[in-house]
Amino acid sequence: MGVNWTADQKAVIDARGSNLLVSAAAGSGKTAVLVERIIQRITEGDHPLDIDRMLVMTFTHSAAAEIRERIAEAIEKKIGENPGNRHLEQQAVLVQYAQITTIDSFCLYLIHQYSDRLDIDPAFRIADDGETELIRADALEEVIEECYAEWGDRFMDLAEAFTTGNTDKGIEDTILNVWKFSQSNPWPEEWLDRCRAELEAAGPEELEQTEWMKFLISDVRTMVREWIGELEYALEVCGEPDGPEPYGKTINDDLEHLNGILNAEDYAAMSGAVAFQHATLGRIGKKIKDQVDPEKQEQVKKIRDDCKKKTRALIEQYFSSSPEEMFRDMEAGRENILTLLDAVRAFSGRYARKKREKNVVDFGDLEHFALEILGSGEKHGPGPEADEMAQEFDEILVDEYQDSNLVQEELIQFLSRERFGEPNVVMVGDVKQSIYKFRLARPELFMNKYDTYGETGMHRKIELHQNFRSRNEVLDATNDIFRRIMTKEVGSIEYNDDAALHPGAVFEKKTEKDSLSLSAELLIMDTDLENLPEIAEAAAEAAAETDGDEDVDYTSRELEAGMIAGKIRELTDPDHGLQIWDKNEKCYRRASYGDIVILLRATSSWAEDFSTILTQHGIAVSAEQKTGYFDTMEISTVINLLRVIDNPVQDIPLASVLRAPFSGITDTELALIAAENGKRTEAGNRGEGLYGAVRSFAEAYGPGKTEDGIMPQENPIKTTSFGMEYRTESGIILPHKTLPEQISGISPADTAIKLKKILQLIHELREIAPQVSLDVLLHKIYDETGFYLYAAAMPGGEIRRANLDLLIEKAKSYESSSYRGVFHFIRYIEKLREREVDFGDAGGVDVTNCVRIMTIHKSKGLEFPIVFVSGLSKHFNQMDLKKNILIDADMGIGTDYTDTKNRIKGNTLKKNVMKRRLMQEAQGEELRVLYVALTRAKEKLILTGSLKNAREKAEELMNTRFRDGKIPASKLLEKKTYLEWILMSCSEGHPHLKISFDTPRGQLMREMDEQRDRGEDRRYLEQLPDDGIWDPEYRRILERAGQAEYPHKADTVLNAKYSVSELRQKETDDEIVPTVPQFMMSAEETGGPVRGTAYHRVLSLIRFENIETEQDAEMEIRRIVDDGRIAEDEAALVSARDIWKFLSSPLGQRAKRAAENGKLFRERQFVMGVPAREIGTGESDERVLIQGIIDAYFEEEGEWVLLDYKTDRSLDADALKEHYRAQIALYERALTMSSGKTVKEKYLYSFRFGELQVL
Repeated sequence: MGVNWTADQKAVIDARGSNLLVSAAAGSGKTAVLVERIIQRITEGDHPLDIDRMLVMTFTHSAAAEIRERIAEAIEKKIGENPGNRHLEQQAVLVQYAQITTIDSFCLYLIHQYSDRLDIDPAFRIADDGETELIRADALEEVIEECYAEWGDRFMDLAEAFTTGNTDKGIEDTILNVWKFSQSNPWPEEWLDRCRAELEAAGPEELEQTEWMKFLISDVRTMVREWIGELEYALEVCGEPDGPEPYGKTINDDLEHLNGILNAEDYAAMSGAVAFQHATLGRIGKKIKDQVDPEKQEQVKKIRDDCKKKTRALIEQYFSSSPEEMFRDMEAGRENILTLLDAVRAFSGRYARKKREKNVVDFGDLEHFALEILGSGEKHGPGPEADEMAQEFDEILVDEYQDSNLVQEELIQFLSRERFGEPNVVMVGDVKQSIYKFRLARPELFMNKYDTYGETGMHRKIELHQNFRSRNEVLDATNDIFRRIMTKEVGSIEYNDDAALHPGAVFEKKTEKDSLSLSAELLIMDTDLENLPEIAEAAAEAAAETDGDEDVDYTSRELEAGMIAGKIRELTDPDHGLQIWDKNEKCYRRASYGDIVILLRATSSWAEDFSTILTQHGIAVSAEQKTGYFDTMEISTVINLLRVIDNPVQDIPLASVLRAPFSGITDTELALIAAENGKRTEAGNRGEGLYGAVRSFAEAYGPGKTEDGIMPQENPIKTTSFGMEYRTESGIILPHKTLPEQISGISPADTAIKLKKILQLIHELREIAPQVSLDVLLHKIYDETGFYLYAAAMPGGEIRRANLDLLIEKAKSYESSSYRGVFHFIRYIEKLREREVDFGDAGGVDVTNCVRIMTIHKSKGLEFPIVFVSGLSKHFNQMDLKKNILIDADMGIGTDYTDTKNRIKGNTLKKNVMKRRLMQEAQGEELRVLYVALTRAKEKLILTGSLKNAREKAEELMNTRFRDGKIPASKLLEKKTYLEWILMSCSEGHPHLKISFDTPRGQLMREMDEQRDRGEDRRYLEQLPDDGIWDPEYRRILERAGQAEYPHKADTVLNAKYSVSELRQKETDDEIVPTVPQFMMSAEETGGPVRGTAYHRVLSLIRFENIETEQDAEMEIRRIVDDGRIAEDEAALVSARDIWKFLSSPLGQRAKRAAENGKLFRERQFVMGVPAREIGTGESDERVLIQGIIDAYFEEEGEWVLLDYKTDRSLDADALKEHYRAQIALYERALTMSSGKTVKEKYLYSFRFGELQVL
């Protein structure tokens, strides 16, 4: 059955012969429409297109992959309908090679096609973020040093203006920010030239023609028009029978002055017009006082006071100085900006040169190189290559067009056939969802076309209004909010009927009435904590009665999370929860945790607090973490160990390593080491850093000293007021008996042994670090310290292990860059931290039935049955507006006025104007982010926030006066939170949004009730008799259930998990012998299983590459005993000769070579799922888990060699191979499944027979 396309969707599918802008509202099915259009193009008429004659560009690889997959499926469906159609069969092949791609990937394709046009080696490599940060840092350091040396005072003045403290970080960041912004322009050098030209040529007359001055004039007029509207309304009130008529004359005077500002033609005239004094309001005499409505009198006074306040703010912002003074201030800062532009050019050239030397490019280069290829030279028009490429594509489709930047727009124009009279570009997007301004997206590109394209002709616009995702309740609430707050000035588009969401989804009728409303809700937590202490005390008592948590010291964020938790429990109640449609089961069911998402503007710290509170309420939760990877315990520990390997004389990293689990040093021991070092200083000796203190302590109290720590008598001893002292081998004087003997039972000798071990580890790792790759070094650290297994055994072990694995992958990626070694890897990490590039968690928990917490940005393009949009009281982030330099593509650069000689600093007019413009754009972006959040919900939308004195503040915000059905832009721009905007939108009523308030008192009382209910339930259950079911109906139900025949009875005999040993025993009919503790075994019995375990343990810990002789094997075994990795009696079961013989064998030599290259893996656990019938545990297709440990495997030429050790003495060689054949086969299957690589050889190594290959 075909799809019933709407008229608008059909128009998009069928439109031909024009450039087409598709404004696709949220949930309007734009991807399906795009795919159908493509299918129509490759199947229509007698001469259908080939799919590779179409260029489809989007912004993410996942979106490109989804579109390609949908097209491929649609082609296969068409082939099913038209078997034998050669053209369709050809399209099924071509779709895999068609240009359905990201813009970056298409640019890379162009560069490879025309690499001879560029001054780069065709064998270039794309550097990742970390490498580019290092190259930039190196280039920037060189340029700044040269600028100081060669430019003298000129650069010193610049540095002083932009730097605080004793570092160059301020000037470094400034140069980088200007450079990065320049790269968002098609021709970066020309943008820098325009900035310079404005500065060099700008006299008072020229300033009037600049973009920033035009904005100033326009902005003032917009604000004044709003004030005039407010005062005209006040004048109307004055003219009413009970209005404050005497105020009318003063308001008329104000209107006259404001109209004078409105009619000013230039800055100078406007500056003069604002310089007026507000007259005092007329006096209301006693005769008419009783006739005037006090509320109207106060209303008029408030409007007028508000206008006076705003006028004063306008003067402060734009007209605080005379035009002459303003120009003089700008002149004073001109030289610094010119110097900055020169420094940016110098950096840009040096960075480009370094990339060429390393034969790498960054992602920004891809687009600029593509422009260079397609451009004609100095005029920047399309060149021959652009004409050639334009003929390759009959149609160009650009998805998410609202997020395009100027560079991408230029590329699209070069590839278009419009210049040949054949417009062929289809642009699809929704400006209301343009939320990537921080990536320098230009939503105005979309709006320019939206405002100029018509319904017909060569430039068409089609709007997809209908939303096929959400219920009417969600759409009505969303429309009500945005009709009132989204305007052209704030949000880039007027939210009218054309922009509004129209219902298109059809939901099945519910068979039973819902006890919960589907209406959208706004929940506000009043965070006024007055009277909270006594309520908290009562809650703590209730918690104590039920063994609950007595901690009730909540923050406003936690109170909001508690309010959300209560709502979630209500929605997911198994008996009375919300019913939602399950599209898979084709029926209604009660909502569960997995149907719910909580969207936040930013998850940092918020997600953690929300997760904690929800977990305390027994709600399963999964929180997305975009940052925090480097701060996790396991990663920070390993990074600090790497820092110590690079340079051990670093106190903080070394302290972290000492406190790590593999070191075993306690806080008390660390304090004693520091105290010992401090006492040496007091005794007149030079104190040392932590590394020196650790070495001295280990030397003083370690093995070889007498019990009281004194060195042998050959060392000179002298007496001081601190007691006896001795000189260590390193010449450091230590006081005798400075450690209190009774502190926590700590033995200095034991501490010294631990210190010696960690010092030895650091020494060994420092020795091998220059000789091996970083990923091999990390494997070594994991193996030597046992930290990998320790982290995996901790709570959240799966994520911790994944984090450590990710660090290995990042190390491999780093090693493939142009940098090497631990030092540069540490720099790599630090640069990523500085630039806030983080990896987030490497993995998360299963989210199939968890409440998910994610950012609004992450949710874009997704949909969820129930959506909480939370944290609405969080202030907008306006930190960028506080920087000492502001940058805009059209206005250029704005900085403070700085007089370094007199230490005076202040804002210039241009910077004030740019700050206003950027603030408007930032607020518009926030409005669009809110729109994205509210349009994710399918069934139920819930908004949450918190306010102090919530009802009072909400009432004030909900009394905002509309103008032409909209909140005035100036009032929107004054506010700092989403919650304020939403409450203002409710000023004339909001029938589709149910608003309710909660309080800490209410929340705590509910928690007390829940705790008491739990306590009563428990006491009630404790009183029930143990010998029967008291409810006869329940008894009958249970009896019937007990007589029912379970349809999947065969599956009940399956274990959920099997070990490889259990499966081998099933295969070979081995007798399963219970494990007997070693102390109960005879000497003969000890030689069996325990001996085998000892061999496996030793072989997993020793360093293969260190063993050439039998003596080497003995030393390695002794080392792991001394390190506490294996017990002395266990090691005694292992023959060093056996180990040496194995490593001397051909197989052992291969394993040694693999170890040296970091390609040997030992004692690796695995878990895999396999249908039960495939492993002989039953006839069911149910998957069971198999777990096991592979002794060793190593990589040779991209394939695996698998190795299993055997100490069996009761079987001959052939029987041994046969006995373990099934086990080795399972190992092979697990290794292949997990790695994707084949196993080329499988060996048993028998310490009786030597190596045995298993076929």
